Amino acid sequence: MDKPKILIVDDRSENRLSLELLLNEIDCEVVTATSGNEALLQLSKHHVAMVLLDVQMPGMDGFEVATLMRQNSKTRNIPIIFVTAINKEQKHIFHGYEAGAVDYICKPFDPTIILAKVSIFLELYRYRCDLEETQIELRDQKRILEKLCITDDLTGLYNRRHLNNILKQEFERCLRYESPLACLMLDVDRFKDINDTYGHSFGDTVLREFSRRIRFTLRASDIAFRFGGEEVLVLLPQTDIEGAKQTAEKIRLRCAAKPVGDANQAVTVTVSIGLASNPQHQAVLHNDLITFADNALSRAKEKGRNRVEEYTRL
Repeated sequence: MDKPKILIVDDRSENRLSLELLLNEIDCEVVTATSGNEALLQLSKHHVAMVLLDVQMPGMDGFEVATLMRQNSKTRNIPIIFVTAINKEQKHIFHGYEAGAVDYICKPFDPTIILAKVSIFLELYRYRCDLEETQIELRDQKRILEKLCITDDLTGLYNRRHLNNILKQEFERCLRYESPLACLMLDVDRFKDINDTYGHSFGDTVLREFSRRIRFTLRASDIAFRFGGEEVLVLLPQTDIEGAKQTAEKIRLRCAAKPVGDANQAVTVTVSIGLASNPQHQAVLHNDLITFADNALSRAKEKGRNRVEEYTRL
């Protein structure tokens, strides 16, 4: 954590200097201002832990500065200690508290009191900063855990659990707005042979590269899921059957265009793809789209693999 900054605001140089020398005993960085306007400028430039603010200054006095600070969302929570020789009557002290001060020290001040009070507020500041950092870390960890819960470890695609939620949402949106929704079911051809010939580790390499090529082909609005084993399901919102065919063909060509390999071997990978789309195929339930695309995938394999087939009713 960087050293906390304390802003000293006083129009008299000797007062600023005496406070600055005093604060050298504390692990902090001092920022100074000679007027209310300069104080507000410094507050816009620096993240300040607290303000030691003189009341009696030409132009904008300390009460006005404190009031403006409390009206600004970025500075309203910064502690203000008035350090001043103004009248010690209660009405003047109350005015300071009403303006937003958390404490009030009258000149001539006792250095021990100043250091004690400043140290307390700096300790609270450090505690608040630590708490904010912890909250940020917890939010980051929550986001990571949420992503892990919906992501397949091997391929980096979304997992089957996330598919169940997203497919239902997209299908309901498709029906509500009468917009098209396409579904592709993709399967690596002869993947068992790849595993048996080259080993499961190389098979994992193939699946990772297969998934990467799919992601590279899709639009930002398209969503890819690892459906199971070597099968991948892709949802194409706002996509009719012709658009789905074009996307499927792009994926098929990209997968076969370049061999997949590691340091020891390489193999050309082809994919078979089945597709279905609403409203063309009149799915009644969201899972119907999966069933239709899977049926089309089976037909693509029956017809020789490395091809795209559209669902047709028997």
